[in-house]
Parts: sequence; C-alpha cells; structure tokens
Amino acid sequence: MHRQEAVLVASDMERVMIVGDTTPKRKESLALLVMEQFKQKGIEANLVKNRTNSEGHKDQVVLETEVGLIHLVATSSVDPNAGFPTGSYETNSQTYLADKDYVAYGWNTKDKRTFVMFVDPADVKGKESLSKSEIRDLKNKELSFVVK
Repeated sequence: MHRQEAVLVASDMERVMIVGDTTPKRKESLALLVMEQFKQKGIEANLVKNRTNSEGHKDQVVLETEVGLIHLVATSSVDPNAGFPTGSYETNSQTYLADKDYVAYGWNTKDKRTFVMFVDPADVKGKESLSKSEIRDLKNKELSFVVK
C-alpha cells in the first residue's frame, strides 16, 4: 500500500472548498478536508492511493483512519438537487463498498459552504443513487461537518 502524509499548501479558500477538475483531484481535495477536520478532533488519518479491496476494486484514493476505512466521493456540482450515483458508471457495481466503514460525500454550495457527510455503506448498498438531501438524512452526525 502506498501511504503519504498530506500537506496543506492551498490558499485558505481552497482549504475549505473541494477543488479539482478531475475526479481523483476532487477526491484528494476532500481527503485533505477530512484529514484536517479529523486532526482537530484528535483522529489520525492517512491518505492511501491505489488500494485494492477484498472484492478486487482498486480505489484511487481512500482514507485509513482510527474510525475505519473511508471511501471518498466528491462532486463539482453546486446544484442543491443533484445526486450521486452509487454504482460504477459502467456496470453499476458496488464492489467499491467492500471493506469500507464509511462513505464520505463532499460538495460545495453556491454560497461557498462545503458539506462533508459520512454515510454507513449499508445505507448505500442496493441504491442506484442518493440525493444530497438523502445523504444529509443518512449522515453520521458525529463525523459529518459543514465548513462555512
């Protein structure tokens, strides 16, 4: 497994917003936000790239933390009604959920807030998509946060 320490070198605005023009860049940006928040709570977290899970799915970016393994999903859409697909784009497979303790969904809003919501993978399994509203309803209240 390839581990690396994340160093925040972005401007203050980038540190509280999910940035990136590609999915892997947005996932890394979300990972940095989560790591910073966890650090403030005294929770250790390590960024892991290219990890293969027990179902053979290769994760681009995940977080290994004291609260478990976290899958990261970030969107560039600020549409409040936008949803997140919960399966792979090609096969609708959910093998990415294997071994995960949480799925962290992250998005920015039109008013420059950033939502980071942690959902139990059992609540994702079998669904084709989740709306931002559904994610807020399913969130783990202790881990989820909003950056203003």
